[in-house]
Amino acid sequence: MKYKTENEILTLVRGFENGTISRADWRHAEHLTVALYYLSHHDFDSALIKMRDGIFNLLKAFEIDLGVEKPYHETLTIFWMRTVADFANSKNGTSIVGICNELVEKFDKDYPLRFYSHAFLFSDEARKNFVESDLCQALNDLK
Repeated sequence: MKYKTENEILTLVRGFENGTISRADWRHAEHLTVALYYLSHHDFDSALIKMRDGIFNLLKAFEIDLGVEKPYHETLTIFWMRTVADFANSKNGTSIVGICNELVEKFDKDYPLRFYSHAFLFSDEARKNFVESDLCQALNDLK
């Protein structure tokens, strides 16, 4: 997805916040875009809370039974928030549109598997609680 204006990003964020984005349109790039927006407007902890709460609100809007399906993943949420924050901080002076477009091109959804084994990352524990990488210490550098 290529953004041309910050208003396009804001439209996505508003759709996320009010639950009007469709499940089909809520993909990896949209997750990263909302994360970047929150991190550019809030401190890390506040952005993380907004992202986490927003995901749960969106899942509710999608009418997902969280007792049956387990789509929320705490480790991935924190991993991506750290990754996006680190990437954005390295782009000092670049517009949010430029950062966003580069971000979604650079980081595919499988990027966390460079740091986590598949079995560990998709364990029940990693879904419920943040767990550090089982493959390398590089993830700690994203803190």
